[in-house]
Amino acid sequence: MGLLHCPLCMGLAVLSALRFSAHAVMAFQLERQRLERSSHVDHSMGMLLRL
Repeated sequence: MGLLHCPLCMGLAVLSALRFSAHAVMAFQLERQRLERSSHVDHSMGMLLRL
């Protein structure tokens, strides 16, 4: 029996794939925000040290 043996299993597989994709996108966005914040803090500290 494969994945296509019933519509319910196929629907659950699609739902699982969509859920995984949403989590991957969310993790990518959070990592990008974290990197942007750290570079902003580094830039701000550089400006303070120049004064």
